Amino acid sequence: MQKRQHRLRDLDLLLSDLCREWGFCNHLTAKELIPAGKALTDTEFAHAVLRAEKMNPDYEPTWTQRICEKFSARFGSSFTLMG
Repeated sequence: MQKRQHRLRDLDLLLSDLCREWGFCNHLTAKELIPAGKALTDTEFAHAVLRAEKMNPDYEPTWTQRICEKFSARFGSSFTLMG
């Protein structure tokens, strides 16, 4: 359980960084983004962030790429609660 909480906190920190650095200040939380027992990919994460900002990911390839790169630098291409 402890590891799960740390992993959720790590993803919440990335969301906070996106707010501080790029102005993507939405109300997403790590808990909302992680399907039970499933992995979250860099692209799924980027699309969720953009949709939360009322942006269409299909029309925002540059932002999708930048968010994916930031996600991948921390977690690789996917994120799970198991690490």
